[in-house]
Amino acid sequence: MTQVAGRRRVPRGGSRVRWAVAGLAAAAAMLALPQPVHAAAEPEAAGVVIVGVPGLKWSDIDEADTPNLWDLADEGASAAMSVRTLGSWTCPEAGWVSLGAGERAGGVAPRDAQCSAQSSLPAPADTGDGWTVEGWDAFVEANSAFNYGARLGSLADALAQAALAQEAAAAEAEADGEPVPEANPGSCVAAVGDGAALAAADTEGRIAYWAPGLESLADAMAACDVVIVDPGVVVGDTADNAPDTTTDYDQLGEDDTEVGTEETSGAEDAGEIEPETDPVRTAAARQADAAVAQVREALPEDWRLIVAGVSDAAAPSSLHPVLYTGPGIAPGELTSSTTGRDGYVQLTDLTATALAVVGADIPATVAGAPVTVRPDAGHTAAAAVAKGTDETAAAAAVADVSPNFYWTLSFVGVAVMFVAAHFVAGSDRLRRTSRTICIAFSTVPVAGVAAGIPPWWRADHPKLAFWALIVAGMVVLTAAASLPWTRTGARPVLLIAGVCAGLIAVDQISGATWPLHTPMGYTAQAGARFTGLGNYAFSVFAAAVLLLVCFIPWRGRARVWGPLALGVCAVVIVGAPMLGRDMGGTLTLVAAGILCCLKLWGRRLSIGSLALAGGIAFTVFAVGGILDYLRPEEDQTHLGRFVGSVLDGSAQLILVRKARAALGTVDESMAFISFAALIAAVLIWRRRAPIRTDPVAAAVVGLTAVAVIGGLVNDSGMAIPGFTAALGFGLLAAAVGPRPAAPVPAPEPAARTPAAT
Repeated sequence: MTQVAGRRRVPRGGSRVRWAVAGLAAAAAMLALPQPVHAAAEPEAAGVVIVGVPGLKWSDIDEADTPNLWDLADEGASAAMSVRTLGSWTCPEAGWVSLGAGERAGGVAPRDAQCSAQSSLPAPADTGDGWTVEGWDAFVEANSAFNYGARLGSLADALAQAALAQEAAAAEAEADGEPVPEANPGSCVAAVGDGAALAAADTEGRIAYWAPGLESLADAMAACDVVIVDPGVVVGDTADNAPDTTTDYDQLGEDDTEVGTEETSGAEDAGEIEPETDPVRTAAARQADAAVAQVREALPEDWRLIVAGVSDAAAPSSLHPVLYTGPGIAPGELTSSTTGRDGYVQLTDLTATALAVVGADIPATVAGAPVTVRPDAGHTAAAAVAKGTDETAAAAAVADVSPNFYWTLSFVGVAVMFVAAHFVAGSDRLRRTSRTICIAFSTVPVAGVAAGIPPWWRADHPKLAFWALIVAGMVVLTAAASLPWTRTGARPVLLIAGVCAGLIAVDQISGATWPLHTPMGYTAQAGARFTGLGNYAFSVFAAAVLLLVCFIPWRGRARVWGPLALGVCAVVIVGAPMLGRDMGGTLTLVAAGILCCLKLWGRRLSIGSLALAGGIAFTVFAVGGILDYLRPEEDQTHLGRFVGSVLDGSAQLILVRKARAALGTVDESMAFISFAALIAAVLIWRRRAPIRTDPVAAAVVGLTAVAVIGGLVNDSGMAIPGFTAALGFGLLAAAVGPRPAAPVPAPEPAARTPAAT
């Protein structure tokens, strides 16, 4: 590629460049430090009862049909819960096993779309000395094949360890002649109902106490401090409402998806969504409500109660309610450190919460964290149910429009990549049209982010409303980039890249959740991410920032400090624990930013430059991970736990899982635009090489680094280069401009004819 402007080097900036790179690395290293998480050290209540109701949704909670659930939503704290385990939806068997493991786990029965096989759970066997789950070895063997490393029975084992610790403390006190502390005989998990047996079993499949029905609830609470109840009802729709009840989907949906939603903008408007009633579903919800009434009647005053929809009843997946009441629980919203967002928790958080309530240590095998309450004086059941229903509808709407959005973006993008190649290196025909097409297509991801501002999922036709917003955003941005004072040179690039980076930056700083209700965000029901910056939004944000770094007309010393300041701000937005919280994105942006800036400053990239960028990125990851690992196990984040898995040799499970997820994207929609961008880049290189200006060369290096490094270190795989190309390729082509016309040779002067004599 060529550009009219000439090549310029930074005057006498060698030491300045080194200090600039060091400053960027130091800022990124500081941002790698995770936020502290504090687990409870003392018992918060005498005990806790967890009532799991597979299939229960927010729309099932009604003041007339389910008065007890309505009362719990009114007097306690609540949240929408992701029940994501190993597949794209979770059947009851997998939900119960995951509750006992505190980690994503799967069942052994075939997982059909109606969850019929995994809803029929056998009772545990009575051994005479207790109870045991029949076929427990099959559960352990099945989960050993998955890459989450779930340790089934972690909940029961953690309480058993607490009992052993009490015995050891008593023996030590007696040996020292000190008062012997009274041991707690209730450090165990009791189960009521068949499904609850899977959650209450220890690592060997044994259950401390089991009873088939709620008439034995008082005995269960007398035996153990943690009681799990399965009322024996699945709240589902009429049998013919779910698709394809014969296909086994066990191997589908194991990778974490990025699309989706978070909380909505205002509970007062959420009541606009009126789900259709189903008599079968309503009857099941009433039956579950009657069971909750029995539990409430038998519950001691110093015990807490959690009612949760612990699984889906059928495909597709959904968000489910969690209602939490008891001593010390104020009305409001629930949250946890695993989600980082008020009003959202995960299924595995219930495991950690049960342990925290009774003062037991939370082992590293439990991936969840104890829930905390955000008190709200204006909390009511009506507002909680309305908001939960709206959140569920938003997540479902995003999941519905996402496939069409990705396939449309990718297939149209394939054509646009070659239009961009024609514009940069082709003939003179249709140049203005080609440039407009490149700019218009680059606005699609930006419009996708902005589409989350209005509540489009509440429209009568959500798909139509969503696409109307996308088209409107494209028209507005393309028109703005075509004005007389914005359409020349790199100005369209600066405009669109600036709007994109600005939107995402404002969202992250303000917590506005704009990208979360569109396919550019991430869905809470998938449980991959609940806050911060998702992989797709990161891709377009990084591309926009690097284009700004390269094409802002820096002057003098600002050519060093301007890109450095912009890069540090971008790293803060991506990596800060209170903002983006994206470690993979931080590593990618640090490495790509260093390479981009070195090229922009006129430095020749070499093996040493690549080693510098990679070394700094690895240092950021290692320093943050080691510092996190040095904290207590119950306070560690996923980064510290990964370091621990490296030390104990189990890191391969995480790496294999992420590698499988990344490889699984090779044949998905965004892979096509990635391959098309690569082919188009080769065509341009063959016809327009070499690149002669530092800004263009730096932009090529930066965008390539984001695409390659981001695709390797994130489980979104080919989606990273796909979204990077969707925003960056067309804008870069517009900045480069068409190939200059070949100079027309001047005509040679005609030979003089001698005059006739």
